[in-house]
Amino acid sequence: MNKEIQILIVEDSLTQAEQLKFILEKRSYKVIIANDGIQALEYINEFMPDLVVTDILMPKMDGYELCQKIKENDKLNHIPVILLTSLSDPIDVIKGLKIKADNFITKPYNEKFLLSRIQHMLINVELRKNKIGEMGIEVFFAGEKHFINSERIQIIDLLLSTFENAVQKSKELENANNELKKAFETIRKLEKNYRGILESNTDALIVINDDKKVLYLNPAANKLFGEKYEELIFDTLNFDEIENGIEETKINDINGNQIIGEVCISETDWEGKDAYLLSIRDITEKVRLREKLKVQSLTDELTSLYNRRGFFNIVEHKVKFAKRNKKGMLLFFIDIDGMKCINDNLSHNQGDCALVGAAKILKDTFNENDVLARIGGDEFAVLCMNVDESYGAKLINRLMDRQSEFNNKHGYDFNISMSIGYSYFDPDNPIDIKELIARADKKMYKYKKSKRNI
Repeated sequence: MNKEIQILIVEDSLTQAEQLKFILEKRSYKVIIANDGIQALEYINEFMPDLVVTDILMPKMDGYELCQKIKENDKLNHIPVILLTSLSDPIDVIKGLKIKADNFITKPYNEKFLLSRIQHMLINVELRKNKIGEMGIEVFFAGEKHFINSERIQIIDLLLSTFENAVQKSKELENANNELKKAFETIRKLEKNYRGILESNTDALIVINDDKKVLYLNPAANKLFGEKYEELIFDTLNFDEIENGIEETKINDINGNQIIGEVCISETDWEGKDAYLLSIRDITEKVRLREKLKVQSLTDELTSLYNRRGFFNIVEHKVKFAKRNKKGMLLFFIDIDGMKCINDNLSHNQGDCALVGAAKILKDTFNENDVLARIGGDEFAVLCMNVDESYGAKLINRLMDRQSEFNNKHGYDFNISMSIGYSYFDPDNPIDIKELIARADKKMYKYKKSKRNI
């Protein structure tokens, strides 16, 4: 059954969206991800999912507005909507009722509970094929009047889900308190065997005194540094920086391999004397994953160019550099001609080929130090550093040559045609990046119009 069910996740946090997608796909649900409410509406109209799970706090269009637009649309209002929220304010419930949300799930959510609520919603959709009449009621809450126009069964579902969430949180709090009591009992027992804890810890633990003499190393530290532990420890670590908090540091191990360690120092007592406990946790894989996710958040998956977020992050620094160092720049705005025709008459797969091909042409045209990005749909932007205004025409001619070479070489059922405009950043009369793009965009459309009139 799950293989036929399609769920749309609306979440601007890439990490949280991928985590939720992983949970759902384990249960064989088909999952689509949208980064904001505007993109979500496009996907809903295109794919007509069976369920929408949306965060509330998002840029451009929040979860409340997205839910309201779904419920106000006669073609879409049958789709159940679950809101992910902290429910930190009772007014959240009123807002949910007013926009006809079907369910709340509080964050952070329990995986088992989340899947249970989704299954409950999907079953109820099947059970309630016959639409029940709506009712309206005016309520006074938090000093204001609110008019709620939701189906009776929808109100019951929402209030029950809110109550169930509260019960769930209460159980989790109770379990946490029980676990805390057990932890305190365990700590009291472990205090009698402090050295045993150090010996069994997988982090490298080192005890040093005020004179920075090593008093103790646990097995993990011995494995990391070996017999030359004093030389490696004091050559690698900057104790002054670490004393101010947790520090990520590159460390050379006994074999000369470099790892990334999360290092911190805390005061302790060792054999009746004041000392310091130095802990080192190997977070090499964690950092690599973090950097990978960072790259993914700034990169367009299809073309491998920067995405809109990545482009503006980098360009912001480039503009500051150009102002400070009196360097000229050119910003190019590029649009693929006839993309809708390719998608409609050939296929969206062919449309993707056109986007990838356009990216290849741009890479072959511009230098590796230039900033290339797909900033949305079939629109691209390029920022060239340290150039004068006259260089713009040469680059456009080069782009047209590369475009012709590409079309002649590749046997697609379409030809790639790009319209391009550019604007110059004069360091003596600087303008902001939005104005720079606006000028280039205007020239691009003028160029596109002139092509149509030929």
